[in-house]
Amino acid sequence: MRQLIVAFNDQKAAGTIRQVLLRHGLPVTSLCQSGAQVLQQASLTDGGVVVCPYRLVDMTARELLQLLPETFDVLLLVPPRQQGMLVDPGIYALTWPAQAQQLLQAARQLLETRQLNLGRQPAHAARTAQEQKAIEQAKYLLMNRRHCSEDEAHRYLQHKSMALGLRLAETALLLIDPDRAPT
Repeated sequence: MRQLIVAFNDQKAAGTIRQVLLRHGLPVTSLCQSGAQVLQQASLTDGGVVVCPYRLVDMTARELLQLLPETFDVLLLVPPRQQGMLVDPGIYALTWPAQAQQLLQAARQLLETRQLNLGRQPAHAARTAQEQKAIEQAKYLLMNRRHCSEDEAHRYLQHKSMALGLRLAETALLLIDPDRAPT
């Protein structure tokens, strides 16, 4: 079974997040302060989700993702101003501070909807210009249809992607033109 690892420099914040997750029945295996500790704990499980901020004591979330086994995803808790900047495959961003329900929903989705093919691209693979354009078009459509901000549109795309088990660009294509969506 996939597990949750909570990693924060601030142990008080980590403890609070851990308590919220445990109280709602999610499997938190450990609290860590550094990427090295996360990697050590990750080696003891079959896979899971690391809940962390962008920067740990010894590495960034991107660096951590490159070192984690492919059976792990990262649920990144970021300030609102950084929400749209982090678009790596395998990293799912949630604006922080968030309501407990949002954190629980995101953690559950990542634990339950793991893609069967573990199709995470290598961390060094960037989005193509065409994929980025599709994402921007989808956000623009959402902003106009739902009268929401760019951050809200991006979060909607992320949540939809996690629920469908698709990459963000694939979800954007579905929104723009369902007939053109990948198979």
